[in-house]
Amino acid sequence: MDALKDLAEKVSAAGQELQALRKQNRGLKTKVKKLEAELAGSSNGDGWQREREEIRQRVVKLTDGLEALL
Repeated sequence: MDALKDLAEKVSAAGQELQALRKQNRGLKTKVKKLEAELAGSSNGDGWQREREEIRQRVVKLTDGLEALL
C-alpha cells in the first residue's frame, strides 16, 4: 500500500506542476502578443533601426574620444 500512496503523491505533485506550467504558459503567450503588438506599432520595425543608429553614433563618439587620448 505504500507504493500506491507514493504513486498518488507523485500524481498529485505532477498535476500541481502542470497547473503551474499552464499558468506560466498563459502569461508567456500574453507577453508575446504584447511584444508583437509593440513591434507592429513601431512603424514596421523601424524602431530597432533608430536605436541601432543611436548606438552607432555613441560608439563613434566614444572611439573619437579614445583616439584623441592616444
